[in-house]
Amino acid sequence: SSLRYTWTILMLRTAIALIALAGSCSLLTMSSAASAFCRSTTCGVDCPRDIDNCKTTGFPLYWTSSCVGFSLSRTGSEHIPLQTIREVMQNAVVAWSDIPCGSGATATMAFTALKDADCNTAEYDAGGANANVIIFQDHKWTYQGLDNTLAKTTVTFDADTGEILDADLEFNHAFNEFTTGDDKVLYDLQSIATHEFGHFIGLDHTPDFLATMFSGYTDGTIDLRTIEPDDMDAICSVYNPTRTAVCSPEPNGGFRSECSDAKVDDGCSVAATPPLGTPAGTPRGWMLLVGLAWLIRRRRN
Repeated sequence: SSLRYTWTILMLRTAIALIALAGSCSLLTMSSAASAFCRSTTCGVDCPRDIDNCKTTGFPLYWTSSCVGFSLSRTGSEHIPLQTIREVMQNAVVAWSDIPCGSGATATMAFTALKDADCNTAEYDAGGANANVIIFQDHKWTYQGLDNTLAKTTVTFDADTGEILDADLEFNHAFNEFTTGDDKVLYDLQSIATHEFGHFIGLDHTPDFLATMFSGYTDGTIDLRTIEPDDMDAICSVYNPTRTAVCSPEPNGGFRSECSDAKVDDGCSVAATPPLGTPAGTPRGWMLLVGLAWLIRRRRN
């Protein structure tokens, strides 16, 4: 059977110097010239990139289904009511839904909110049921060395095809205050979630500084709640209206509410000093690859 790999993308609330990690994806540098979106690929180590810093090798990542299910962790957050989180996440996925791609056709990607999960851990079980889960870490951000991380998306994929098998989103409320309204905005949860759902469907950072998938976010703004033309081009390319796809929102192996015994991401992925290597306890046949995303305090002027 084909090997399956996992990599993570981390959003930082401040610009930092490049951290060298063994097995890490290169960071997208800031660009003033926007030309095209970038796709995430199966390449994760020393990937060659084009002039726009898009990966040029590896299979592009994608979901085979025309609709993808996601679940909230039933634990939610002690700082934000679960119903509010639910509404924010629904708004975030609506931004990526029913995107017009010309000639009256829309992108073949939709989202389905499935029942809440009891598990509060990012994981993937290759031999069992799963959940694409949204998690809030209120008291302890378990990924060492990056306390200022805003959010983390872990995507598991088939290395032989690029098919996405699982995606989990984590929000770092232990070290950041997320807000959900339009007044007194600090770190706007809906903006950050909308960006993260772009990674969820296989998009990388774009050189277009106006796009939602650009690596920068200005705290105190709600700019990322809506996607921009470059983001629309991206989803229309990846999930073209002409592709053959069936709506199957159930996670791989069926839906699992409880945590499994197969932990892929054990938190070792963000050790600040190289070499990282393969984390202890990672099942054979898996490799953890890490990508860091700068959250630059500069955005649309």
